[in-house]
Amino acid sequence: MQRRRRSGKGPFSWGLLLLGFLIGSAFVAGLLIYLDWFKPTPRVDRPGPQATVTPPPAKPPAPPAVPRPAPVVHAGPKLAIVIDDMGQDLKKLDALLKLGADITVAVLPNLAHSVETADRAHSKGLDVLVHMPMEPRDKEAHDPGDGVVLTTMSAMEISGLMERGIKGVPHAIGLNNHMGSRFTEDEAGMRAALGVVKSRKMFFLDSRTSPDSVGARLAREMGFKSAGRDVFLDNERDVEYIKARIKEASKIAVKKGGAIAIGHPYTETIEALRQAMPELSSNGVKVVRVSDLVR
Repeated sequence: MQRRRRSGKGPFSWGLLLLGFLIGSAFVAGLLIYLDWFKPTPRVDRPGPQATVTPPPAKPPAPPAVPRPAPVVHAGPKLAIVIDDMGQDLKKLDALLKLGADITVAVLPNLAHSVETADRAHSKGLDVLVHMPMEPRDKEAHDPGDGVVLTTMSAMEISGLMERGIKGVPHAIGLNNHMGSRFTEDEAGMRAALGVVKSRKMFFLDSRTSPDSVGARLAREMGFKSAGRDVFLDNERDVEYIKARIKEASKIAVKKGGAIAIGHPYTETIEALRQAMPELSSNGVKVVRVSDLVR
């Protein structure tokens, strides 16, 4: 009877399994080592090379300030000449500029050439004033023009017209009255008007169209600069008459140290001034801006 072969695995089969397990383990271990070896190194941000910053070129040192020469103070008598009613005719301005003197230009607001007259006079170094229309005693005989302030107006109305007039004359540093023989006598009206002049840091030149004007006194009481006219030059449009008035003004300047004369842009007035200038100079009387005489 043949012997039946026993089924199952022998020692050889178990050895093969063990060998396979060891080879597989070694392979896995080797793979893990390989992966660890080639693992990318974490990136560490490092500052790159700094850009070369070219400093701005050094500014050349500022040249030393050249001291402006102090204004020459004329120790002798001074005469300010104010020409009213400017702004109507640029040819009159050209004629005045040809005199080469420090003539003060008083410009009526709201005229065709008011702004250009003020601009050109200022560019030549002349004082510019607002020649403000104010109520005369006889409005029918004397028309003061547009924008006139009246004694019947409220303080607000007067202030509004004053502001309008001042804005119509650029570069103005002061204001004088055009006509105004009635208005300048009215204390309430003048106080309202001068309040605007003061707020604008301007001065007031009283043309003194009335001997009873309160303008200069009120300006002093209100605490700002003012002055008053000494001589009218051209109540008569005659060259010799006007030259006599210029001489009268120069005598007042010699006596008091300073005087203010007011005229108009008449052909006769400009010619009288042209003829009188050399004599004024020879007598030591200096024609100055009116701003030099306000206090």
